[in-house]
Amino acid sequence: MTHEIERREGEARPGMHLRRLLLLAVLLLAFAVRMHHLGAQSLWYDEAVTAHVGSQGIAELTRWTADDIQPPLYYYAVAGWTCLAGSGEWALRFPSAVFGTLIAAALYALASRLFAHTAVSRTAALIAGALAAISPLYVYYAQEARMYALLTFLGILAGYALLRAMEAVRAADAARWWVAFAGVSAAMLYTHYFGVFLLLAYGLFFLAIWILSARQRTPAWAQLGLAGASGAAIVLLYVPWLPAVLARYRLDRSYWQGALKLDEALRHVATKFTTGSPETMLESDAIRLLPLFGLALITAIVALVLWGRPPQGVAAEEQSRKFPRLRLTFWSTLLFLLLYFAVPVVGVLALASRTPKFNARYLMLASPALWLLLAGGIGALADLQSGSQEARLTARRVAAALLLLALGAASAWGLHNWFSALSFTKAQWREAAATVRAQITPGEALLLVSGHAWPAWDYYAHDIPVVRLPNLDVLDIDATLGFDTGAVLGQALRGKTGAWVVEWQSDTVDPAGFLSYFLDRAGTEDGVSRPFWQLALRHWQLQPDATYPARPQPAHVDGANYGHKLALLGWDDPRRGKMAVYWQALNTMPDDYKISLVLEDARGVEVGRWDGRPAGYGFPTNRWSPGHALVGRYPLPLPAGAPAGEYYVTLAVYDDSAPSGLDIMDVADNPAGKRVRLGPFNVAK
Repeated sequence: MTHEIERREGEARPGMHLRRLLLLAVLLLAFAVRMHHLGAQSLWYDEAVTAHVGSQGIAELTRWTADDIQPPLYYYAVAGWTCLAGSGEWALRFPSAVFGTLIAAALYALASRLFAHTAVSRTAALIAGALAAISPLYVYYAQEARMYALLTFLGILAGYALLRAMEAVRAADAARWWVAFAGVSAAMLYTHYFGVFLLLAYGLFFLAIWILSARQRTPAWAQLGLAGASGAAIVLLYVPWLPAVLARYRLDRSYWQGALKLDEALRHVATKFTTGSPETMLESDAIRLLPLFGLALITAIVALVLWGRPPQGVAAEEQSRKFPRLRLTFWSTLLFLLLYFAVPVVGVLALASRTPKFNARYLMLASPALWLLLAGGIGALADLQSGSQEARLTARRVAAALLLLALGAASAWGLHNWFSALSFTKAQWREAAATVRAQITPGEALLLVSGHAWPAWDYYAHDIPVVRLPNLDVLDIDATLGFDTGAVLGQALRGKTGAWVVEWQSDTVDPAGFLSYFLDRAGTEDGVSRPFWQLALRHWQLQPDATYPARPQPAHVDGANYGHKLALLGWDDPRRGKMAVYWQALNTMPDDYKISLVLEDARGVEVGRWDGRPAGYGFPTNRWSPGHALVGRYPLPLPAGAPAGEYYVTLAVYDDSAPSGLDIMDVADNPAGKRVRLGPFNVAK
């Protein structure tokens, strides 16, 4: 018997050495890809926030993150690292590159454990590690100074600890792994709030396996007790941060209210997980690849079910051993993967239905389930642990090779885009700051829209003072620019000869275009030498006597009450082909009202028409507050070749439920028509 065991170990040793070499090659590939051009691009806003928060002391860092939408653990790690390595782009991204590499290693370990109850454990583990090594999703976030690579790594590690704890034969081993699970799980919660949904998935998995096991034999009460103690430890470790969690849930206003588009959200999850879109592939291209990934996933699941179950001999051998406290099976592997994917997706989408603050990257922690399923199915197709050469097995291995080739080609396409295509460039704060530094004069001011993007500007140009519009640390969609901005500009631009404007997310914080309204009144915009990805850099020459009104000052006061919803306050003569019209919200408006602008000549003949929202496309009336005064600037729909002379404009307000328009109320509160006529004004040829 001893000789037989030695013979088997001798035969397995070369295979073990080969697997270790292949795993080393996979990890070296993962690290090399993640280090490629690591510091080449500018930091974008989120990464600059990491730099800013990480540069603060522990107390201020903790306070800042308590007021933000992510907890502090990742920032603590970055703060400690940058004390040693500095805060350049490369240094800031290096921790993510390390965690991104560890994703491949952890996925290999989890696959080895998870598929140990199938016929494909060794093959599937290597395939899972290889797919993770070249995944555009994982590579992109391994090159971003944010917490998503760490979050995904900790999620995989927690799953591995859970399986080890559940399968432990001795109580001491189980206790150690449950302690590890509690520590890693708490770290995950301190990395991102959405880690709670993955912990929910793990909890459901444990309960399901425990209940099934209890029905088959004596309940494993010791395991249940250890799991309960582990859960209590997670709660106790997280209690200090619970007030911050509850506050963010109540107060977060970084996106406006609306209806979650479920089909769009699911499409974004699918394209993000498979190709890293939109950061590494155009959405249109990613959507065209979805049938390929769908076919691969279906094939993998079918192959895993048909050929992934262990042979009867293996099952008998396992039954001859001492049972672990909770024995996992082939079907529990599928349950684990289903819960790993479905619970976070359903949980985050349900939360987003309350406040439509959704980005597919929030679900990155669920993405390993996809690669594990694909790896398991491809491993079952290949069946490399079998020495058989029969024709059917050969055909399956060809199919497995084709699937791997297709998935690898899709990943290579995404990586090529990320490393080589200009259209996937991050926001060029570094380049914009260098341009401003080279061209700004001592008599000019710099305005930053949005003001919460200040960390990005400060990282690259802390020596150039900036006026933040609005002056907020965190995006708040209720804090939009309005006439009160005039007072800020009046003070900031007093005596200035020019104004530089850096715009990022301006459609959110300045949806009505107030800054352009003020600066166009105060001077003349000229061109800037070059464009920048995801940023707008603009420049105005200012008049020495420019003023910036802090309240509506229409050149022509002309009032109208549209159905007690909107009040027309007046209008300005057209300038540069646009007409400014002043409005005020009279009541809360749950509907999205639009205006119908008709341009008429002096005889009252219609010559053009324009329809749109009263204060800009990005600012629907259901976001207006009662009493809020706004200005809209509309293009005059003047056809080519129209003669110069006098023109009029008529305005109606309507929505889908009242397409004919709201009634205009007279002083006796009676309907007095649908349109107001403004004019005359002269249009030069």
